[in-house]
Amino acid sequence: MIPPRLFKIFFAAALSLAPLIGGCLAGEIRDRHAAAIDAYLKTPFIDPEEPFADPLNAVGPPDGRTVALGRGASITARFFRAIPDGPGPDVRVYEVGPDGAEARVAVSEDGEFFFELPVLASGSTTEYDLEGTGIDRALFVRVRGVDDLGVEPGFDLDAVEALH
Repeated sequence: MIPPRLFKIFFAAALSLAPLIGGCLAGEIRDRHAAAIDAYLKTPFIDPEEPFADPLNAVGPPDGRTVALGRGASITARFFRAIPDGPGPDVRVYEVGPDGAEARVAVSEDGEFFFELPVLASGSTTEYDLEGTGIDRALFVRVRGVDDLGVEPGFDLDAVEALH
């Protein structure tokens, strides 16, 4: 029989290692955030070597690393699993920067036909509900810059998150 104190230590160690060995927590994080970039059109006038021109900065949970989406730029993020239309907001878009840049957000089930959501993304987070889009789940989220505000021009996209 394992002494209770030793069992608690073992249990705590197992919980801390779970994300590293593919446990539920790691799967949960992977499922909730954009898993891949399906398409990227960079801001026309920025150097592709700039750190804020890397589209992979929009993959995974918010971490402060961004991809700048100025006017004419867009990124299409793909999720590991579809985002269902649940109660309340279904998608959250994270932006970094106090410059007031905005972006258009669109969702799609198949990556071909997109429904553009009526509210511009702006500020640190913007949430969207799939209700009224005509689709009951989304696998793709496209974010398109609509201005060139800020030092890193345009909307500084950090992450896209599924809320259900």
